[in-house]
Amino acid sequence: MKDILADLNKEVGVKGSMVVTHDGVVVTSEIAPPLNGDQVAAIASNSIKDINAALGEIKANAFSKFIFNSTFGKMVFLDSGNVYLVVALDKHLNLDFTMLAIASAGRRIRSKGSF
Repeated sequence: MKDILADLNKEVGVKGSMVVTHDGVVVTSEIAPPLNGDQVAAIASNSIKDINAALGEIKANAFSKFIFNSTFGKMVFLDSGNVYLVVALDKHLNLDFTMLAIASAGRRIRSKGSF
């Protein structure tokens, strides 16, 4: 799975990526400086848990894709079976073409099966 993340990290504007369970546990990560892998994991874990908890309160299903924009960058969370693909991106990136690469990586992760 690290090879999928390494390939994805070569895309323009991608700063790093990781695979996280629906409970927020990091399965594998390809996060390099200047990003702090522990901080990205904490943001990803808390975001996944909080968003899905809020959706559960209104009787909605868990999310399939979520894009988080901030002043320091973007994060994409993509449901990839029983895990989420989390991708950290440059804040100025136009997501149109990069989303194709992210979706492809998500399908490859989904095809790997359960974790």
